Amino acid sequence: MSLRKSGHVLLGVVLVLFLAVTLMSCATTEQVKALDMKVQQAMKDAQDAKAMAQDSSMQVKQADAAAMRAESAADRAETAATAAEASAQQAEDMANKAEAIFNKLKMK
Repeated sequence: MSLRKSGHVLLGVVLVLFLAVTLMSCATTEQVKALDMKVQQAMKDAQDAKAMAQDSSMQVKQADAAAMRAESAADRAETAATAAEASAQQAEDMANKAEAIFNKLKMK
């Protein structure tokens, strides 16, 4: 019977130790609140980062659109410059012809 009694005592001691370890490993209310605050702050930071990323994405799209407009304007300016150069050449040719006609009439 003493073996049985020793077994019960041993089982009781093991059970008490198990409960003690389990209860000591539980988080306190303050620890849970602190962890909850950290989680909430991390979620807020993540939302802020997401908003900033979306804003940056929008700014990139706007910058890309502005670059496309600038490229288009540069192409139009180049076309206009080419047309102006051709017009200037034509005007110079006409001025040379007018001068030649004037000199020819002057010689007569």
